Amino acid sequence: MRNEFFIEGQISIFELPIIEFVKPKGIILKEEQNIKLDKLDHIIKLYSQRCSRIVKTLSGALLVELDNKTLYFNSNGINEFEMPKDVAIMPEDEIIIANVHKELNEIQKQKLEALKPQQYIKRKCDANLIIPGEKAIVINQKGWELEYNQKTKYHENEIFSTEYNLKINGLEDSSGEIAIDMIDVNFKVDDDVSIKYQGIESIGKVVSIYNNEETINVKWEGKQTAFYYKNLSKVK
Repeated sequence: MRNEFFIEGQISIFELPIIEFVKPKGIILKEEQNIKLDKLDHIIKLYSQRCSRIVKTLSGALLVELDNKTLYFNSNGINEFEMPKDVAIMPEDEIIIANVHKELNEIQKQKLEALKPQQYIKRKCDANLIIPGEKAIVINQKGWELEYNQKTKYHENEIFSTEYNLKINGLEDSSGEIAIDMIDVNFKVDDDVSIKYQGIESIGKVVSIYNNEETINVKWEGKQTAFYYKNLSKVK
């Protein structure tokens, strides 16, 4: 029965819409993002000492390479599936942990010689050879040339020059042209060498030589890393 005190046009309290409190989206997204980062950081710390490498992909997933397989963790830190060891990665994928060096093979060296680029990138835990440019050219271990419209993520000591190591005498000959001497350097263990690393020039000592004498491992000021031999010069 209709209430006799109800006035025409008046809204009953039972007809009022229910108002729900909505938490600001920005706060929710920030909290979710922090949770994801915490999970990914935990995975990195958990496997950092016992993996070959850990790669962060463009999608935010982690690839954790172990002795015989690669674990795939999505951006939420959930282990979704396993992949084979030595899975291919893209130029813009970031190598976070690099514990095992992957050398160039003979096919890649032949490709490098044929293409004659001014520079190439060889990341420590990436089996691919990368030639930087407007498009990154990736040469995999089968010798396939793959183009990516991506910038390559790498460290300063992972880019190498293929140009001959030239030394300018600084003196002009009678023709007015600057004389240039070609330097043919054969490095030996314990040689003192001049290096450039992350914008700092220093003097180091050769500790090992490998990769057909093209890769020189140098130790200096408590640090140690590998250099392409043409990026070093002997200290006389």
